[in-house]
Order: sequence, then C-alpha cells, then structure tokens
Amino acid sequence: MKKSLTAISTALILSTVLAACNTDTEEPITKAANEEQLENEQVQSDEQQEEQQEENTESAEPAEEPKNEQDVKKEEITTLTYSSNNQPFTEEVVEAKSEEMNYSIQHFEDYTLVAEEPGVDHLIFNKDDKLSMQIEVINKEEATFEQIKATAKETISAIAPDNLKELDFSTILTERPEILNITGYEGVVDGEKVVKVVLERSNLIAALTIYDTPQADLMDAFIQMGLTIH
Repeated sequence: MKKSLTAISTALILSTVLAACNTDTEEPITKAANEEQLENEQVQSDEQQEEQQEENTESAEPAEEPKNEQDVKKEEITTLTYSSNNQPFTEEVVEAKSEEMNYSIQHFEDYTLVAEEPGVDHLIFNKDDKLSMQIEVINKEEATFEQIKATAKETISAIAPDNLKELDFSTILTERPEILNITGYEGVVDGEKVVKVVLERSNLIAALTIYDTPQADLMDAFIQMGLTIH
C-alpha cells in the first residue's frame, strides 16, 4: 500500500512539475508573439500617419495659377530704343507681316505698314505721312549685297551730289550678330533728308529709303525698326 501511495505521489509530483514546465515555456512565446504584433501594428500606424501628413502637405500647397490672356500678351510685347534730337526713347513695338513680300517687321505703334506697289512696301508715321520708310526685300539669289549697296550710293549721289554722307554702322555690326552687312548714305534736298540703307541677313537683303526732316529726326527710329526685318 505504501508503495502504491509512493507511486501515486511520485506521479502527481511529476505531473505537477511537467505542468509547471509547460506553463513556463508557453508564456514567453505567447508574450513575444503579442509584442511583435503590437510593434507591427505601431509601424503600420506610423506609416499611415506619415502618408496622411504628406497628403495634407501636398493639398495645402497653393496650386500655380494659370496666366490670363492679358499677362501672356504683356510678356510677348517687346520694345525698341532709338535716338531723336539727341534724346533716347524706348517704345513698345508690334509685329506686322508684309502683304506682298515674304518678311515681317517690328514697328512702333504710331506707324503703319502698307503695300505701295509690287515689291515695295511703305512704313508710314501716322502723325505725318511725309515721314516714312520705303522697304524693298531682295532674294539673295537675285542680287548681292555689293550690287544693292552700289545702287543705293548712286541714288543718293544723283539726289544730293554736293552733300553725300556715308553713315557709320560699325556699332550695329558689333551689337547685332544677325546683321551680316549694313551700309547707308544720307543726302539733304530742300531741307529734307533722304537716307538709303542696305542690310543683309542670312536669308535676305533689305533696301530701305528713309524720308525724314532735321526737325523730326526719326532716321534712327526707322533704322531700328528696319533692323528687325526678317
């Protein structure tokens, strides 16, 4: 009987020890799993918060406002500077395309480009149509710069043989690389100035005849507009 009780006691002790061992082993595993799950949930929560903050920041940034038509037109407007009666002037210009010839020109708003005859246009000062510039554009396959230059000099020599003046355009050649060649001659007839200017660009030659007076002194204004012919 004593042996039976001893065996039963031993079995109970072993069972209790095994149960205790199992309990000690399972609790750390369960605890570690729970901690890992909590960490994963915390990481996911942090990531969601960061994404939400980024979305809020992007939505808070003001969207770039589209430019209205008036602003665009202002950006397209350019100006030219010229000298008249020893005073500098800067004015806005508009671009006009020749009706008869294949070129465009930028001119001041107080001027109008009109077709005078086939192959010849006239840029007229609106306040006084006696002040103007005749424009002829020559295809480079039809004539050379030297030929047109010689014709211009002959014209002024015939108009004003006693006071022919050759103009100095060296500054233009330095400042305007798109102008390959330029020359000009001035003559005065009955108190009025007649100026012939010939300029060469890569695609054309332009012959300009300017009608001016010493009082108005718009020669430089006409020349600056003529330089934009393209």
